Amino acid sequence: MSPMRLLCLMFIFSLNVFAQSSAEYKVAPGSLHKSGNVFITVLPDESVFKVKMDYKVKKKDLVPVSSSLLRGSKTFDFPNSFKTVAGYIDLQKKGSLEIPKARLNFVRRGDIGELKNAYFIEVLPTNKKSKIDIVYHPSLPSVGWKNIKITFISPFPILDGYELYAEHVK
Repeated sequence: MSPMRLLCLMFIFSLNVFAQSSAEYKVAPGSLHKSGNVFITVLPDESVFKVKMDYKVKKKDLVPVSSSLLRGSKTFDFPNSFKTVAGYIDLQKKGSLEIPKARLNFVRRGDIGELKNAYFIEVLPTNKKSKIDIVYHPSLPSVGWKNIKITFISPFPILDGYELYAEHVK
């Protein structure tokens, strides 16, 4: 791919991030929950790429877990380079990156469905209450995340290791 074409694609994708500053994800059913939603919102901030993740899950009947444990919000301040594929390329080169409230780890590049060469990254929040796996592809709208998997780390055995898998809604 020529440098000019790559530059044009990066410009188009960066415009895409600002044109659509939020995205919705549907949570697949699990053993403790029926369904749910994750909303990703890019918050206005010139100094960082501020991303807010809100999730709410509908638990199944008779599950002995408070509904309050199945909803939450996390805000991450990514470097501005993550507004485009450049941040993910840099993460791939470095292997990991410390950001406020989390550590980012590059896991691998790979295909997922029709998306070729997607970026698989791991977000480890500093509060150690969850692990978040994200698949990024520059052709997707908003933050460019194809799917999100949240794995809970909890003192409650029923929740420890429990996973929520959310797929981007088209």
